[in-house]
Amino acid sequence: MLPNKEKNYESVIRIAIAFAVSVVAFAVIIFICGHDPLDAFYQMLRGGFAGKFNFGSTIEDFILILIVGSGYSLTRRIGYFNLGLEGCLYIGAIFSCAAGFLLPELPAIVIIPVCLTVSMIAGALWSAIGGAMKAFLNINEACVTIMLNYVAISLTDYLLNNPWSAHSAAPETPHVQANAMLPKLPLAPSRASTAIFIAFAVYAFVFFLTFRTTFGFKLRHVADNPRFCEAVGIRSKLIVLATVMLSGAFGGLAGGCEILGVYGNFIQNFSMNSAFNGIIACLLVRNNLKLLPLSALFIAFTRTGASGMEYYTGVPSALIDTVVPILVLFVAMDRLFDYKKLWGFLRHKKKADAAVGSNV
Repeated sequence: MLPNKEKNYESVIRIAIAFAVSVVAFAVIIFICGHDPLDAFYQMLRGGFAGKFNFGSTIEDFILILIVGSGYSLTRRIGYFNLGLEGCLYIGAIFSCAAGFLLPELPAIVIIPVCLTVSMIAGALWSAIGGAMKAFLNINEACVTIMLNYVAISLTDYLLNNPWSAHSAAPETPHVQANAMLPKLPLAPSRASTAIFIAFAVYAFVFFLTFRTTFGFKLRHVADNPRFCEAVGIRSKLIVLATVMLSGAFGGLAGGCEILGVYGNFIQNFSMNSAFNGIIACLLVRNNLKLLPLSALFIAFTRTGASGMEYYTGVPSALIDTVVPILVLFVAMDRLFDYKKLWGFLRHKKKADAAVGSNV
């Protein structure tokens, strides 16, 4: 068995090789489409980072992706394939918004924590449905959670079109009170807000919880052998439920940050599967929390940089949608990029060729 540090090092190297191969594959696709890959990459960098608006837009996406990715990493460690974070995001968003416009006007130091707490509670309770089904009935969580996403979206549609409707031309809720909005970063005209500090706080909490607490020790071993955990006194079913609810709470918090930091009210279909980008960010680094912020930044950059690439070079931004799936595919096949085995094979072949040459 390899030490953990050596295992992590090899995993990082394989992910880096997979990333390089996917970039080359993307360059080939751009070239086949009749464009200059180097110019496309340069304009993509400009679109993602050059100027306050572009950089701020990248930060805006990064916030949501990092929060959702941190929450997803918890459930991934217990072997729970949580596809329901999009639903938690919707539920957390609409209930934090409701708290923002239904409660009486309060100072920012009070109303902001209240709205974010409401979003976390709503997300946790919503995710508890799938968590309880998995923990106590052993029902496949992938089917349950992905169907619950549609239920959550339909529920929010009903709320914003009926009891919480703003009665405007577009389906939306009233705006939250001004004090409930998170302060903006000095990156105008982008909508990036101080929710970035919340995102890093969530990431730090998840990292500490996973590797520095007794609860983290339990959740890291529940997936390996739940029957053994039960035998030694670890109540694996409760660990699963608690972990899923905590993950859902962070999904709801991501929705609350979107409302209080970006939109100011709940708009129909405001997310469009944004939570799945957080899941992809976690999958890209094989649930390595140390690399999650970089993965989240990369996903956010591809989303915002695509617009700049399309505007300046004519390369369709839809091509960006091919990059991440290719990268996920290569990372999933990371054993294909086992450089040690490849190096050993080449050395063995060289020795064999040398032996053949000496016998001639």
